[in-house]
Amino acid sequence: MNVEGGVQIDLLGAFRRRGLLACAIAGMVTLAMYWIAMALPNEYTSSAMLLVEPQSVNEKLVEAGAGRVDLNERLNLMTAEILSRTRLSRIIDDLEIYQEQSKTMTREEIIDRMQSSVSVSPVLPELTRGMKSGNIEITTFEIFFSSDTPKVAAEVAQRLANDFIQEHIANRVKTTQTSLEFISAEQERLSKSIAEVAAEIAQVKESNQRSLPENLGLNQRMFERTESELRYSRRALDNARSDKGFWEHQVLAAAGQSGTGNQPGNPQRRLEILELGLAEMKAKGFTDRHPDMISTKHEIEEVRASIARDAEMAADGSEEAPAFASFSQQNAQSEVMRSNNMIEATQAEIERLELSLETLRADISATPRVAEQLEGLERTHSQLHVSLEGFSRLRQNAAVQADLERRQLGERFRILEPAIVPRKVSSPNRRVIIIMGVMLGMALGVGVGVVLEGTDPSYHGQRDLQSAVGFPVLAVIPTILFDADLAAQRKKRRIQVFVAAVVASVFLTGGVLSYIWVNGAPGWLRGILGSGAEGEEGEGRGALHELEAEYRPLA
Repeated sequence: MNVEGGVQIDLLGAFRRRGLLACAIAGMVTLAMYWIAMALPNEYTSSAMLLVEPQSVNEKLVEAGAGRVDLNERLNLMTAEILSRTRLSRIIDDLEIYQEQSKTMTREEIIDRMQSSVSVSPVLPELTRGMKSGNIEITTFEIFFSSDTPKVAAEVAQRLANDFIQEHIANRVKTTQTSLEFISAEQERLSKSIAEVAAEIAQVKESNQRSLPENLGLNQRMFERTESELRYSRRALDNARSDKGFWEHQVLAAAGQSGTGNQPGNPQRRLEILELGLAEMKAKGFTDRHPDMISTKHEIEEVRASIARDAEMAADGSEEAPAFASFSQQNAQSEVMRSNNMIEATQAEIERLELSLETLRADISATPRVAEQLEGLERTHSQLHVSLEGFSRLRQNAAVQADLERRQLGERFRILEPAIVPRKVSSPNRRVIIIMGVMLGMALGVGVGVVLEGTDPSYHGQRDLQSAVGFPVLAVIPTILFDADLAAQRKKRRIQVFVAAVVASVFLTGGVLSYIWVNGAPGWLRGILGSGAEGEEGEGRGALHELEAEYRPLA
């Protein structure tokens, strides 16, 4: 008897009262788990080991076109590609597997089941055990496939390994070929861009021939020379105008010497008199509308017209020149005409020089803009040319890399260990299941016993009764068993043992039959059944050896 916290627990008595029930529950649970373990279908797992071999050609001579990527990352990408529904569906059709399941399941469900049966995991080298994962270079990995048939497990594992190799080769060839195509496209684009920039440079030079940077010195020298010529022409114009004024004065002087004060035949003298009279009238305050002012102005215009006609006639050498013009007057008039011609020619030259200066000034001012534009275009042209040369070298390297991958001289996968037909069951682990059943049954039996003992209101000892009623127990009368009672107890025990034996036999037999029904007769059972079974087993082993011989050359 044990006393804890004021509560009296009769462990031995509780075991006598509830032990049989607890053992029965534990036995039933254990037998049930045994039956379940035996009824589960066998799973066979086959694996193929792949080795990542480095590049065959020296990397200092030819660099790999497909960069080295972490193996885990590559495995994730390749696994996603290989385990795609399209590829798995093709494997199912080629190997003719899951025929029975196809009768009750859809193709999507079958593919999902097949995906769950495939696993890929890297293999850590023995010498790297205990090292940090970041410092370990993984070069080997395994492909596992589980199936209820050993042959199917080996076939699918080997097929997946071959697909991994083909996918690896295809990916690397595709990468290098894509790189080569990209570089070729970039070369073509750069060539077109260079041609466009060259055409634009030619167009800028053609449209700005006078403003090109190489013509700046010439334009500046021409501008200075034109400025010098313009200054010279302006001085010549001033001299011509001075000569004209001088000779006009000489004309007036000659006209004054050749005539009298109011002689009508002397128009120059008459013109001076009229101009003096006009000035005198203006001084007196006459307006332009005064009749004397109007008549005087009209007469001045007629005299000036007459003088102009006489001068033209004298210049033309006409015999009808006025008789009053002297030699000095005629000479002065001819000098006036020569000065007029010089003034007109000099003014035309000045206009031409000013226009030329404006043009040169515009060309010189436009030169920095044109130079900047040409400099930008030439810089772009140079950069594009350098890029084109770089892509030309890259294209040569890409062509060599693509040829390297097509000839499978780069990094590649090799089957280190081919998939063989498994001889042992990989799952379920029946020992673990049965042990778990024993532990679960014992826990459940003890739990039921404790619950029943705790909820039982009857008294099983004098201390329980004395504690309940509060009075001392004077005497205890033990159970009195007669021969008939003892015989009944023995009979009950025999029945219980028989029932337990029958139940255990049923469960054990049922588990064995369930195993045979689901997985077929095991080898030891076929050996017990006779030589015929042994012959079948020998045939089975021969089939295993044939499968091994069939799949080993695939490596």
